[in-house]
Amino acid sequence: MIPDHDLVENRVQAMRELPWPIAALTIIEMTDEDLDNLDAAYETDRYGTVLNAIVTAIESDRKEAK
Repeated sequence: MIPDHDLVENRVQAMRELPWPIAALTIIEMTDEDLDNLDAAYETDRYGTVLNAIVTAIESDRKEAK
């Protein structure tokens, strides 16, 4: 199935101007749900909080897997 172009563009837009450096592996491990949540928070005061929660969860899962 090919994702809707607008959906993909919205997900990319939410990642264009990250407020701090994030490891590429962390970005690659983001799920569609993570990206949709970032898109929903984009240009709001919740963006940083949502991004931090996603990054923290991914990094925590990675540490647990070791």
